[in-house]
Amino acid sequence: MNYYEHYFHFSRDEWRELEVSKDQILTAEELEAIRGLNDRISLADISDIYLPLIKLMAIQYHEAIFIHGEKMEYLKKKESRSPFIIALAGSVAVGKSTTARVFKLMLDRWFSKTRQVELITTDGFLYPNQQLEEKGLMDRKGFPESYDRARFHSFLMDLKAGKEEVEVPLYSHFTYDVLKETRTIHRPDIVIIEGINVLQVDQKEQFLPSDFFDFSVYMDAAEEDIKKWYLERFYMLRETAFQDESSYFHPYTKISREEAGQYALDIWDNINGVNLKENIERTKYRADLVLQKGSNHLISDIYLRK
Repeated sequence: MNYYEHYFHFSRDEWRELEVSKDQILTAEELEAIRGLNDRISLADISDIYLPLIKLMAIQYHEAIFIHGEKMEYLKKKESRSPFIIALAGSVAVGKSTTARVFKLMLDRWFSKTRQVELITTDGFLYPNQQLEEKGLMDRKGFPESYDRARFHSFLMDLKAGKEEVEVPLYSHFTYDVLKETRTIHRPDIVIIEGINVLQVDQKEQFLPSDFFDFSVYMDAAEEDIKKWYLERFYMLRETAFQDESSYFHPYTKISREEAGQYALDIWDNINGVNLKENIERTKYRADLVLQKGSNHLISDIYLRK
């Protein structure tokens, strides 16, 4: 079965030919500030891939605003439109975080900061480590059952209801745990929600997260490439952030490189890789747009739902 039958396919060269102003391009310094540790995103990617995609998102946003205005005029209501929500899904280590930050920065620039754009990650909706320990789920962290889905759904409902203030839970990759602190967002125009679980389906739930999304993106790559990128990042973090004694992963700087590498490999083979195959990858064809990365970490193909 060809799951891409209901998608338009663009090669990188075809996508880059879409008409768009180059005035919105980022600088090398801006890109460096938001680039992930081992992400190879370049200014060429910004120009060839992300600029046309940001214009497409802007078209979708303006269309949603127009339709809302027409509907309110017809219904004789004066309620403002709820935030336009963009979801970004994909595996651990595929480059979602960098892409989400690119979306945020470029949308800010596209709208000349006349629209409030917020970036949310679903890591904050994980159960805290203490609860995961109590539930026997520490080895299932990142799997659907490790998330407080009721809290995530409540957050989405508050967001779409247009509440004046919505509380966002925070997560630290340094301590590998949910923080006690939260932050509050105030009636944003556009919200980017990034996470491995955003497009997942739970038949037991009354609502699906995707019920609240206006546009969704899935970042894809071959598993062997993602696994390689995951291990590369682990080794880089072992030499940098993990050196801090307060880091959750600091103990892995005290063992040999080979032992640490085996630990990372076990994490992939028993947790991240399994989660990718069983839960994350299956959501790919629920996305409005799929960004396909090659082994060089560069986006080679784009699939847009017809």
